[in-house]
Amino acid sequence: MSDQRLKAFDFASESTRLLITLSTGFIALTITFSKEFIGDVTQVPIWPLALAWLLFFLSIMFGILTMLSLTGSLSEDATSKEAPGKKGGKLSIYSPNITYMSILQILFFLAAVLFTGIFGLLSL
Repeated sequence: MSDQRLKAFDFASESTRLLITLSTGFIALTITFSKEFIGDVTQVPIWPLALAWLLFFLSIMFGILTMLSLTGSLSEDATSKEAPGKKGGKLSIYSPNITYMSILQILFFLAAVLFTGIFGLLSL
């Protein structure tokens, strides 16, 4: 496998790890300081924050699945004797098994950030 292809897998892996780390950090930060954020529960609707936590969790789960897909694709290429990747195609980070998981991770992360922002606006 070429160095450029390996580098693409490295960058995809790092991007996935970054979103997992940010999601975990958002959850930890908002739980740790939830008393300061929420204050009087009767004044602030909690549903945007709870939904954001769920979406961050889903982003983490799809990030893990993306990492497993990247690993599986690299492993499949190493054991394949005739054709790397899927059905005669070349190994790529754009394989459907990687792309779908990655897109879902990104979408859940963006939605979670949106709902965290909505919660912040509502608590002002």
